[in-house]
Amino acid sequence: MRRTAGVGVMGVAAFIGMRGAFQIAVPLFLLGLGLFGVPTGGFAWNRKSPGQRSRVSTSMLSMELDHDSGSMDGEILAGTFARRKLSELSAAELAQFHRECSRAPDQSGALLEAWLDRARPGWRDAWHPGSAGAARAETAMSREEAYAVLGLKPGAGRDEIRSAHRRLMKEFHPDRGGSDYLAAKINRAKDVLLQD
Repeated sequence: MRRTAGVGVMGVAAFIGMRGAFQIAVPLFLLGLGLFGVPTGGFAWNRKSPGQRSRVSTSMLSMELDHDSGSMDGEILAGTFARRKLSELSAAELAQFHRECSRAPDQSGALLEAWLDRARPGWRDAWHPGSAGAARAETAMSREEAYAVLGLKPGAGRDEIRSAHRRLMKEFHPDRGGSDYLAAKINRAKDVLLQD
């Protein structure tokens, strides 16, 4: 498991390095080497003590890697979703946070994209306007997923559903810089919840 995590972390580091964020990429790469089992000159993460974690922070988020399991999650430090975990956000919320991180002056966007590459493979194709994302969004959707897409609690009323749909479409419609995939997901969620 540690070797797999090491390869994953090195991949994330390579991606971040290609984007020019060497101050984040180099420590992540060394961490990946340590997890993979390659000696890295006595860095703390090369020692195999249980419960060890590494953290990389930017102005918008703080990413943490659990050395034992290889799991990675981030805590949002600023913006609309401050004090929440990345893993708790819906696809629509992640897209909104991605736009916020892209406007940050540091490497917040690159760090979030590295997490998305690992946690949500295919997100780039899905969020790119004009992609085949709309067709992919038409797959079966449970009521629970529909509530999550719209950011509502189960049992929300018809007016709340319509209001959430309108609000999200104003933000994620392809004509406003959103993606076909997200717009289709939002529309599908409304349809699932309003069908009788």
